[in-house]
Amino acid sequence: MYTDRKSGFAVQIRLRILIFGLCGRNGEFMHKTEQEGLKYQKLYNWAHTLITSGVIKNMDKFPSETSLQKKFGYSRQTVRTALQQLEEEGLITRVRGSGTYVSYDSSGVNGERPQIGLLLSYYSDYLFPRVYDGIEASLTEKGYGIEVAVTKNRLNDEAIYLEGLLKGNVSGLIIEGSRSAFPNPNIRLYKEIKRRNIPTLFIHNHYENMPFDSVEMSDSRSAYELTRILIENGHRRIGGIFKYDDRQGIERYKGFVQCLSDYGVKFDDDCIRWYSTKDMEEKLSKKGLLRMYRRTKDCTAMMVYNDEVADYYMEFLEERGLHVPEDISLVSFDDAELQDSSTSIQLVTAVHPKYQLGRITAKHLLRMMEDPEWQQKNYSYRFPVKIRDGNSVRKI
Repeated sequence: MYTDRKSGFAVQIRLRILIFGLCGRNGEFMHKTEQEGLKYQKLYNWAHTLITSGVIKNMDKFPSETSLQKKFGYSRQTVRTALQQLEEEGLITRVRGSGTYVSYDSSGVNGERPQIGLLLSYYSDYLFPRVYDGIEASLTEKGYGIEVAVTKNRLNDEAIYLEGLLKGNVSGLIIEGSRSAFPNPNIRLYKEIKRRNIPTLFIHNHYENMPFDSVEMSDSRSAYELTRILIENGHRRIGGIFKYDDRQGIERYKGFVQCLSDYGVKFDDDCIRWYSTKDMEEKLSKKGLLRMYRRTKDCTAMMVYNDEVADYYMEFLEERGLHVPEDISLVSFDDAELQDSSTSIQLVTAVHPKYQLGRITAKHLLRMMEDPEWQQKNYSYRFPVKIRDGNSVRKI
């Protein structure tokens, strides 16, 4: 999915060596090797997609081994194995004393094909590759290339990239809003998109002051169902960690408070902690999590914005000698499978459609592009709620 036949075959062979090379020793070694193989593959897939999609451009500096270890929580050997595979395929080049650089030019891949602009606010290590694969699968089979830009959730960058995409005469646009919880100031550019009649579809979120259709999770309803699970398991003092600068965070908070109200459970403002893209690193540091914990330590359960934050929070709790779900129950979003497979905790989490979200977004955009009256019709879609069962909620 992420590679051509040649590179995909290389990955399979390498994984077989990693997994089966120690089979003759004992089950413990084999289990550990399988885990490392899966981690290596996730890191490889993430990097491969970022490079070949053009999110990280040719000659851009690639993250160092140390930063990748910190980002993913993987061992140095796992990171090196993934980087070695990327280097062997000619996607990166390591320069002694300088660092690692991308050595793949994606600009010529699409050739003369008509282009679809894909504007992302930021790419998540566990969502981006699968969502992108879904978009690519639908568009490339119809002969379209994809031009990707990443705003890093900055509205100024959104304006710059929108101007560039408009100059490039794209056939359609897929946009993930930046700071989507707030009204968007780039009204002039979005009016120009409408004036030029460029089919445009938002993914993951949308702006309240922009009349465009979108394909999203049912974030509010998912939060409602997760909260209901906690309440039905006897929890009455429920806290939450939410992100306030994107629409997903606000919708998840909305579903959370609605469920508390419907079931007559008291809301406590002190039990709700917030963070944004800009202060995420600070708020999710050990000091930041400690401040959150001190405000929420009387809660028996917590709803967390996504599985990445839940992973940080569980690690923090473990370091304090606290355990999920014995000491605190957790529910989350995305079904990201971030946790080490050796852990016994499986989060109760709302399933993010990932690949299907990308694929349906692209299919709806293709239909819009064939419809001269797309501006008068509704091409929005909300995925039905799906909750993955787990053992992170204790009945009290």
